[in-house]
Parts: sequence; C-alpha cells; structure tokens
Amino acid sequence: MDEEELGAYKRINDKVLRQLCKEQKIFNTFELNDKLYLHYRGWEKIEGLDKWTGLKALWLEGNGFAKIEGLEALVNLRCVYLHQNCIRKIEGLQSCTKLATVQLANNQISRIENLSKLPYLSTLQMANNLLTTADDLSHLLQCPAISVLDLQNNQLDDVGCLDVLAAMPSLSVLQLQGNPLISKVPSYRRTVIARCKALMYLDDRPVFEEERLAVAAWQVGGLPAERAERRRQREEKEAAHKRNLDAMIAMMRGSKAKTRVSDAAEEAKDGEGDDDDDDDGDSNVPALASGRGRGSARSSDTRQPGRGAGRGAGTGQNKAEQALYTSALKALEAKRKELLAKKAEASPKPTGDDADAGAEEDVMAITPDQHVVADNAKQDAVAEKPHLEGYVDAACTADDDFEPSARFEGSRAGFIFKRDTKGLGYYRDEMGLKASGNENPSTVQHLKGSAPQFHTKDTARLLEEMAHTQPTAAVAAAPTGVGLAQEEDLDELD
Repeated sequence: MDEEELGAYKRINDKVLRQLCKEQKIFNTFELNDKLYLHYRGWEKIEGLDKWTGLKALWLEGNGFAKIEGLEALVNLRCVYLHQNCIRKIEGLQSCTKLATVQLANNQISRIENLSKLPYLSTLQMANNLLTTADDLSHLLQCPAISVLDLQNNQLDDVGCLDVLAAMPSLSVLQLQGNPLISKVPSYRRTVIARCKALMYLDDRPVFEEERLAVAAWQVGGLPAERAERRRQREEKEAAHKRNLDAMIAMMRGSKAKTRVSDAAEEAKDGEGDDDDDDDGDSNVPALASGRGRGSARSSDTRQPGRGAGRGAGTGQNKAEQALYTSALKALEAKRKELLAKKAEASPKPTGDDADAGAEEDVMAITPDQHVVADNAKQDAVAEKPHLEGYVDAACTADDDFEPSARFEGSRAGFIFKRDTKGLGYYRDEMGLKASGNENPSTVQHLKGSAPQFHTKDTARLLEEMAHTQPTAAVAAAPTGVGLAQEEDLDELD
C-alpha cells in the first residue's frame, strides 16, 4: 500500500474529491458545484481545486495547512474558512477578488497583510492569533469595506490600535475583549464608542443611540453631563409614553361618545315607533297593580338585539316592569288553576247539563281579586294556628254567599239550595240568618279558647257569625277540636 492509503501524507487529488462528492451528495462534475467541505481531514496542503471554478464557499478548517495556496482558480469564491490550522501568513488570496468573508481565527498569524486586492471584503475574523501592535493592524486602512472585525484574544497592548480602528470608515462590529489593550484605555467602552462613529456593536452588547448620545455628553462634560443626558432621555421617554397613553384614552372616550350618540338616536327612533304603535299594541296590555299605566309596561321585543346595554335607565325600568307584570299574570293563572283543581277533587263529579253549567258558572265566579284575598286569609290563619291549614284551604276556595253544587246534598244551616244568577248550588239564606237566634255556649267558648283572634269578640257577635256554620257534630269530629267553618268564619282571621 502507498503512502496515500496509509495516511502518512494525505493529499487532495481527484480520487479523493470524487469520493467526497459522493459523500456530500454533490455533482461529480466539479465545475458545477458551488460549495465543498474539506474540513477536519488532516490534510497538510491545499491542492487539486483547479477544476472547481464555480465554488463560492470553501470549508478548510481543522486541517494542518501551514500556507494559503492552491486557490488561484477559484475566482468566484465568496467565503473561505481557514480557521484552526497552522497558517503563519496571510497570502494566496489576491486572485479571489470576490471574497466577502475570510475566517482565519485560531492560527499563528502575527500581521494583517495582503488583503488590499479584495474590494468586497466585509468580514475578517482574526481571533486567537499573535497580533500585538498598531503596526500589525495598519493594513486594515487599505480595506475600507470591512465592517465586521474580530480581534479578540490576541496580544494587542498598544493604545495606538484605537487610532487605526477609529480610522476605519465602515467598522460597525468590533470584538476586542481578551486583549491587554482594554485595561490600558481609561473608560474603555466610552472611549471606543466615542472614537468609532459608525460602531453599532462592541464586544458583548450593542451600541444604541441613547448610549451614543450619553457618550457624546460624557466626552464634552464628563460624568455629570452624561448623567444629565441620561435623565433627559428618561424624561423624554416618559413624556412620549404619556402622550401615547393620553391619545389612547382620548380615542376611547371619543368612541364611547359616538356610541352614546348613536344609542340615543336609535332609542329616539324606537320611542317614536313605540308611540305610533300605542293604540294598536299597548291598548291590549293591562296596567300594572302599582298604577303606572300602560306606558310603563311597553314591550321591547321590537328593539334591535345587543342594543340594550347602551340604553338609558328608563328603558331598563320599562323592561323590569314588563317582566313583573308578566310574572304576576302567570302567578294568578297558576293559582286559579290550582283552586279549580282542588274544588274538582273536593266536590262529587257532576253529570249532564247541570255539571257543564255549574262548572262554567263556577269558573266565571272566581276573580283574580278573590284569589288574592283567599291567599292572604290562608297565610294569616296558618300563621296563627298551624293546625287550621287543612281547613283554611277549603274555606278560601268558597264564595261568601254561594257554594256551587251539582245536586242537593242535604240541608245546610244558613243556606238554601236553588238555581239563581250564579248557577245551581247553595245560596245564603238572608231571611233565615236574620231570624236565627240559636246559641251554643259550648261552641263559643271552644272557639275563644282555641283561636286567639276570637278573644276580643263578644258572644253575641260570635253567635251571629256562627249562624251559618256546620253542625256541632262536625266541630266534635275536627282533629283539633275546632269546627270546620264556612268562608265567613275564616274571613275573620284577617
């Protein structure tokens, strides 16, 4: 096996390059490729690249190159990466006139030179080399296009280096940390920013316009001037922030004012429409119990959805009154149905025409006002004597002067059975009530003892009220000792 296969002295030839084309999945025709990776291969000489005339980017780092050579044919080269080698001198790049980036970090270069023929060179990276004096950097003045310069971790200790850097017209990014020069320059960062007018990034952080203004003030008046400038900048920022906030608040208020005007106009239009519909729509709606009239219960169903939040308090009050009115009507209707159901369960089921007529007359006889009175009487009676609750239900459902009945169910004290204006049933016998004078002292005493509301009534008044009550036998059969009274007796519980 020869030396190439043994690796004693590796060389870059066509065979190796074809193998790399296969590995890197690029064209086997060398002229068609615009990039090539030759890094970390251990080669000692740059060669075999004469046919790669189309290359624009070449990676050669991590090898053992001691000299820059073999790049004369690469006239289209834009970027070359030669860091981490053993290069001692910058050379062999004059033919690559289109170069924009040269990476030469981590070599053994002691002087910047031979770059003046590269008019497009904008990035030069020379970190971790052997640069020491301002003279080693002086060649940079012949490269006016350089904007990014990395000189960190060299051995620069000459304060004159700042003169060279300050004279570079396009320098915007500068890396100088790791050099003895930094400790020798008083107020290093302020000084470099003040001298390099185009600098936008220094070492580890960017250079903003505020910092540049503060440095300019420091350069004129020292630290007090710098502090004053920074205070001025802070106040200016706060004032700008306040202006923006005031503008936003004014915009919000203007928007709310426009919304209120729009809502007022919309409400006025709706009000006109409601006034036009009063005779047709509102005339059929009864007034509320509070006596506010039909206007307060006006319906808002014709309003546009989503506009209620912007209306005035009057519209909201009308809606609340309408809801209250609707709830009251529903409650009355439910109570009426409940009373009719209880009456139907308590009375025997009538048959024939009498049943139909009695039911119709019974429904017509009960009014909403009577429902309210009956409910109040029942609540007061139960509050006074809880054991009367079952009897109060029966009493509250009956009329004072009439109790409907489909058939004769026997005689009742103070009533006569007949068909009259309210239908077929038991009517109060007014003549019999006047003539009645029966007293039952035991019943009177029992009522006075069992119901506190009877204590203040005299015996004559109670007897008059009891003239049309149930027989005494029903009183004895009551669970609590109190007779099952008619509606007239329980009305006194109020």
